Amino acid sequence: MALVDYSSDSSSDSEDDTSPTTKDNNPSENGPVATNHPPASASTISVPVPGSVPDPPAASTRLPLPPLPSSFHDLYASTVRTAPTDDPALHQGRTRQTPHIAGNWPTHIYIEWHPSSSTHQTLTSFVSALQSRLSQKNITTLHSFLTSDLNVPLPLHISLSRPIVLTTPTKDSFLTHLRNSISSLQRIKPFSLVVSGVEWHRTAESGRSFLVLRVSSASSSSSHENEELRTLLDRCNDVVAEYSQPRLYQWADGDKGRVARAFHVSVAWAFEEVTDEVRRATEEVVVKDGFGDEGGIMGTTRILVEGVKVKIGNVVTNIPLGKERVKGQGGLFGSGLGLGLRE
Repeated sequence: MALVDYSSDSSSDSEDDTSPTTKDNNPSENGPVATNHPPASASTISVPVPGSVPDPPAASTRLPLPPLPSSFHDLYASTVRTAPTDDPALHQGRTRQTPHIAGNWPTHIYIEWHPSSSTHQTLTSFVSALQSRLSQKNITTLHSFLTSDLNVPLPLHISLSRPIVLTTPTKDSFLTHLRNSISSLQRIKPFSLVVSGVEWHRTAESGRSFLVLRVSSASSSSSHENEELRTLLDRCNDVVAEYSQPRLYQWADGDKGRVARAFHVSVAWAFEEVTDEVRRATEEVVVKDGFGDEGGIMGTTRILVEGVKVKIGNVVTNIPLGKERVKGQGGLFGSGLGLGLRE
């Protein structure tokens, strides 16, 4: 798996209270200070005045705010690029695989997953337990994909393309072509995935090792072949190839079984090579620490797939599944190493 884009550090200064202040009057110089409220006493009784506006309810009684729409995350999926050059020191030593060139648009097709609070906690505990186990052996350092530097939960993803590059004249037609191709798949409705295994995966192009969760369809009829994911991948690969870009999982050479077992979610990474000792430590955490049980990662994790996302530059477009394409839609808001651990 390759690095598509960086998330840069950001900080916001808390604003000081800038409301005007009134100089205290000195009673000895200006006499007693008039106040609008009587002094508090045990006998004071608050009586509402007819027609007055009642005080807002206490924080403990207020209703929770409604959740943000899923499209909100797309508007802020990337931070603003401050410079066209790489500074690995700002990104845990990582370097960009595709250099920034004016007129080129880094592109990625994927399925986005926002884990629930309980699932996020389980995944965080798993990565933390593995890091502790590896630190005892002094063999590797993990970097988590689960939270930002400010400890904010981050979305995860399942790739449906390699990191590819489009040019300015082709990016709009590519998006239209891909949207039409996926939207025409009326038989592919929203579906669920489960975690079927935990493995390590090394990529030569990035020089990193990734801790991944293998995923498969929750449907018993397609759990062995991942029919929905393979169908979406075929459509994405066909469009990508028409624009002279490399296909994802082309190493499988058309073997449906190998492709079906390749889909994954990356949860952490390391620079070090994956050794047998790393694999044994990972298996110990999954099996002995209970993360492979019914209450662990492979027992409770569910990933709902409702659409495919396309990121071109820093603009994200969502393509919902199982919906007819609206004629003329568009515009800003219309664009819409294996451990062998298996259930």
